[in-house]
Amino acid sequence: KSLSAAFSYMKDTEFYKESDATKAVEENRKRKILEKSDNSDTVKKRDPVTSSGVAIIVSTRQRGNQLLSHVRNAVVTYRDDILPDYIMGSNTCALFLSLKYHRLHPDYIYERLRQLGKGFVVRVLLLLVDIPDSAACIEELTKVALLSNLTLMLAWSPVEAARYLEAFKIYENKPVEALQGFKDTSYQGHLNSFLTSVRGVNKTDVARLKSEFGTVKNIVQADKASLSALPGIGDKKAGRIHDQFRQAFRTFDKT
Repeated sequence: KSLSAAFSYMKDTEFYKESDATKAVEENRKRKILEKSDNSDTVKKRDPVTSSGVAIIVSTRQRGNQLLSHVRNAVVTYRDDILPDYIMGSNTCALFLSLKYHRLHPDYIYERLRQLGKGFVVRVLLLLVDIPDSAACIEELTKVALLSNLTLMLAWSPVEAARYLEAFKIYENKPVEALQGFKDTSYQGHLNSFLTSVRGVNKTDVARLKSEFGTVKNIVQADKASLSALPGIGDKKAGRIHDQFRQAFRTFDKT
């Protein structure tokens, strides 16, 4: 037998007293075991399940949520060991909250945020506005979102909420330019943008103005009578077009 084995029985007697150094070593060993366990649990909980393809990872606590029946452009898979309600990408997640539930359980969202911690880069609070008097609740949750580094998204129906989740998933790996939409840089596109800035003027009106007057210069210099004579323009719209181009670029305080 080894020396330690031969005298191990002494630890169970009244004559044995553990030294401070031995206690420190033992506590350090236990702490390392706990830290290793915590780290492994954290990794397991935040694992986004490869976050691949078109899959939105859904917590099992969200089973029965109406919005899931409206998800059409993504695959839904369930996990019972994720911290957020939805994972739309390796760094993107969402917590779901209905205002009706928030009124009944006002502490719920604060506990969920405490559990979520600092995980994920893009953190969405998807809010379903399902009560009539929602202003106070939205104001409260806006402050919560600002303090918790959350992006607040408001949806007035389960269908709209589902579209938001799909959009985050679809644009997960898209470049920034994909979010900007199509921008018409042609002459007609600039003309449409220029003239539709006048209240009430639409693209059909722009086509009529261009057909009648030919150039932007002629449109700007046209009088109200000539403008109102065009089909679909009328006196009010003609007056707005005419006055728009005769206003000062800057307004000065007369006082």
